[in-house]
Amino acid sequence: MSDVNNNKSASDDVKIQQAIKNYLLKHPSYFSENPDLVTALEVVTTEGKLTDLTTHQMRALKQENGKLKTQISQLIKNAKLSESMMDRLFKMLTELSVAPKGNYLSVFADLVEVHFPVEYFKLLVTKEDENSPDHKDIEILTTTQMTQFSVFQAKSEPLSGRLKQEKIMSIFTGVEDIKSAIVFPIGTAAEFGLLAFASRDEEKFHPNSSSDLLQKLSQILATYFSHQKLQNETQGSVVMKK
Repeated sequence: MSDVNNNKSASDDVKIQQAIKNYLLKHPSYFSENPDLVTALEVVTTEGKLTDLTTHQMRALKQENGKLKTQISQLIKNAKLSESMMDRLFKMLTELSVAPKGNYLSVFADLVEVHFPVEYFKLLVTKEDENSPDHKDIEILTTTQMTQFSVFQAKSEPLSGRLKQEKIMSIFTGVEDIKSAIVFPIGTAAEFGLLAFASRDEEKFHPNSSSDLLQKLSQILATYFSHQKLQNETQGSVVMKK
């Protein structure tokens, strides 16, 4: 019987507390109309200390201001970083525009290393560009790699974060210190290949990080390959007519 009464009492207390809370929310001017309560009421802080309501409000506002300053500082930092990356992308596009016609992919890979340096980078193409010389970061996409990243047959968003070891090893063979990576499909359903970046820092390419600018690099390549494909088809058509 005692337990029943205790439970009922606890339930009544919760209801009363909720009713008080609802009343104060509906009447925000209550304490200004009853100023004597502001100094009479005591609040227990997270450290277990008693304080009056006014002091508690001031401390709460100070903490909120601190959080807002941190958020604003982070926004400014991100904006500066985005501006810097946009500048680098513009410079890269400018240099690519004057790249020798038969050396585009090698120049692209060299410029990525200059403007978007990272520990590991790889460009995997579905077929060899006959005019492009050998480059340490450019390889032909293998059947194993296509299988590991078959998800791109159905989605165009990049894969990023702490990818499965077999996926990473399929691209960066023999490298064992990779903690995070991001892989982009080049063209629809990775028609032209894959563009991959990897780092020893596990936070470098976490799933929630912005990848818009790096994704533009894969779009640049997709445009290049689409143009090459159209040229080849046009030339083939001309030959057939002859």
